[in-house]
Amino acid sequence: MSRTKYSERLCGYCNKTTRMELLGGMQNAENKVWFRCTRCHHSSLFDMNLEVQAPADGKLDATTATQYSPQMSFKIGESIFHTEWNDLGKVMSKVRTSDGSNAIVVSFEKQGQRTLIENLKPEV
Repeated sequence: MSRTKYSERLCGYCNKTTRMELLGGMQNAENKVWFRCTRCHHSSLFDMNLEVQAPADGKLDATTATQYSPQMSFKIGESIFHTEWNDLGKVMSKVRTSDGSNAIVVSFEKQGQRTLIENLKPEV
């Protein structure tokens, strides 16, 4: 099976999930790879150790999922349950929004890939 030159990833510059072109690995660093967004042409370095593989059967377990709350912090690979959408998903990556707050990219079973706020501090 041949490896493809393109991969679907979240571009941190244009903040959209787009097709990214594989540019190559980083010198003297294993598992770090450069990708270029085919939309905005911005290059990003990805750590392949943080890539999350789907379970072999493709199903997430609702019994081990954490209920989503914007005030909580999540780990990559963690299963979460969104009560408003009644949907189960897996945290794929963490991003920082333009205003400096934290967000997670979650791949849901019904809703698809969505970006959600995390670690939101209550206003005083």
